[in-house]
Amino acid sequence: MSQAAAPFGKLERTLAWRYLRAKREHGGASLISIISFVGIFFAVAALIITMSIMSGFRATLLDALLGGQPHVYGVVNSFTEEEADALAKQIEALPEVVSARPYIEEYVLVTANGRKTGAAVRALRKEDLSTLPFLKDGGASAIADGFGEGKNGGNVIMMGSFLAAGREGLGVRPGDKVEIITSQSNSSVVGATPRSKTYKVGDLFSTGSVELDMAYIFMPMEQAQILFQSKGHYQMLDIRLKDPDKTHEAMQAIATATGNGLYTFDWKSQRAAYFNALKVERTMVRLLVMVIMGIATLNIIVGVVMLVKNKTRDIAILRTMGLGRGGVLRVFLMVGTVLGTLGALLGMAVGVLFVMNIGAVEAFINFFIDGKVFDAETYGLAHLPAILDWWDVFSTGLYALLMSAGVSIIPAWWASRQDPVGALRFE
Repeated sequence: MSQAAAPFGKLERTLAWRYLRAKREHGGASLISIISFVGIFFAVAALIITMSIMSGFRATLLDALLGGQPHVYGVVNSFTEEEADALAKQIEALPEVVSARPYIEEYVLVTANGRKTGAAVRALRKEDLSTLPFLKDGGASAIADGFGEGKNGGNVIMMGSFLAAGREGLGVRPGDKVEIITSQSNSSVVGATPRSKTYKVGDLFSTGSVELDMAYIFMPMEQAQILFQSKGHYQMLDIRLKDPDKTHEAMQAIATATGNGLYTFDWKSQRAAYFNALKVERTMVRLLVMVIMGIATLNIIVGVVMLVKNKTRDIAILRTMGLGRGGVLRVFLMVGTVLGTLGALLGMAVGVLFVMNIGAVEAFINFFIDGKVFDAETYGLAHLPAILDWWDVFSTGLYALLMSAGVSIIPAWWASRQDPVGALRFE
C-alpha cells in the first residue's frame, strides 16, 4: 500500500468517492447524509439570496434618496441671490464637489379631482434640471413641456409619478390642472386668506423611491419666489459630492473655503438612523442564516457516523493491509467535506441564478398568487431590488466548506480509532 503514504492521495480519494456512491443497502451514505446535503444547499442559497436582496434594498434606497436630495445642505436664506450665487461658485471650485445649486423648498397642500394631499414644492432653475441624476434626459422633456418658460417662469410644474397617478395620489396626468395652496396668506377685506394658484402638470418624474415620488413637486424658481414671497432670495444650496459618504470632509472644506460663513448639514444627519437600522438588520439576518447552516452541517456528523458503523469491517481490513489511522481519518473527512462542498456549490449556483433573474422570479410568483409579492407603494421602492455581491457568494461557500470539514473531523477521528482486531473478531 505505497499509495497510503501520500495524504489525500489517489487511494484515499478513491475510497471516499466509493463510499459516497455506494447504495444504501451496500452500506453507503444514509438518508441522514442526503438530508445534510439538502440542508446545506438550502442554507447557502438562502443566505446568498437574502444578502443580495438586502444589499439591493440599501443601494437602491441610497441611490434614490441621494438622487432626490442634496448630499450636503447649505442654508442661504439670509443671503441675497447674488451672494448665494457667488457662494455656490466658490463651493463648486472645491475638488470634492460636483455641483452646488440654489433651491427653495416649502410644504403645501395640493388639490385636484376632489382629492387633497400634502406635498413638498422644490423650486429650482431651469438650467439646474440637468444636475438631477434621476432625470435621464437631463430635464429635456420637462423643458419641452414648458417648464421654466413664460412670464415669471410660467405655470408648468413637474410632479412625482406616485403623487400624480399613484394609488393614493391625485389621479392627474401631464396636461391636467392642480391647485397649490401655501401656508402664506394674503390680506383682504374679509381677512387673511391662504395664497394659492393653479398650475399645469408637465412632465412626471421617478426617483426610484416611492417616498420621494409621493412627496415632491418641482417648480420654476421665479414662480416659487413669487408664490412663497421670497423675491430676491434663495433658501438652500443643493451641494452634490463625488463621494456621498465623505460628507464630513466636504463640510470641513466648505467651511474653510467660505470662512465659516455658511451653515451646512448633510444627508446622514437626517437618514443615519434609517441606514444604521438596515446595517444591523443585515448583520442579524446573516448571523441567523449562518446558525441555520451550522445546524444543517451538524447532520453530517450523524451521516458519517452511520457510514463508519456500516464500514467497520472495511476499516479493519484496510488497517490490517497497512492503511494508517491518518489515512482512515482523511477518507471519512473527505466524505463529510464532499457532502458539504456539493451542497454549497449547488446552493451557490441556485442563489446566483435566483438573484440574476430576480425580476423573472418576482413575475413568476405574482402569476400564481392573488396580488403582488412585492407591492411598490407598501415597501417604498418601484421593484424588488437585488445586487449580487461576489464576496458574499464566495464567503458563504467557504463558510459551508469549513463547517463541513470541521464537523466531519469528529466521526472521522472516531473511525481512525477503531481497533481492527476487535472489529474482525465479531465479523
